[in-house]
Amino acid sequence: MDVRIRILLKIIEERGGVLPMSAKQVASLLGLGEARLLRLFHAEVGKTLRCHLRDVRMAHAATMLANDALPIKAIAQHCGYSAVTNFYRDFKLVHRTSPVQMRIGQLQRKHLVTLRNH
Repeated sequence: MDVRIRILLKIIEERGGVLPMSAKQVASLLGLGEARLLRLFHAEVGKTLRCHLRDVRMAHAATMLANDALPIKAIAQHCGYSAVTNFYRDFKLVHRTSPVQMRIGQLQRKHLVTLRNH
């Protein structure tokens, strides 16, 4: 894998899929043009940069839903969404369920585990 893409993937993972700059700025930092970065990323990773960022953000959001009692709006903001409706749309696209439904399911599973242990 191209070293520049490995570096970008590491940054994306460390930042939970939230990049504070545009693809053009990222490309410039990596010594590439924006179009070249996007083509190279797709060729190396097998999906677009935008899709990868969304997938990483949604994986991070699912973890936060499972481990935190944070309100969903706060999780959306932490994942880089200013509009909760966009967060819900992307979450449902990736996980095939809403954040609320996932949280309820996780709480029910935790409750069942607790009941079995007593």
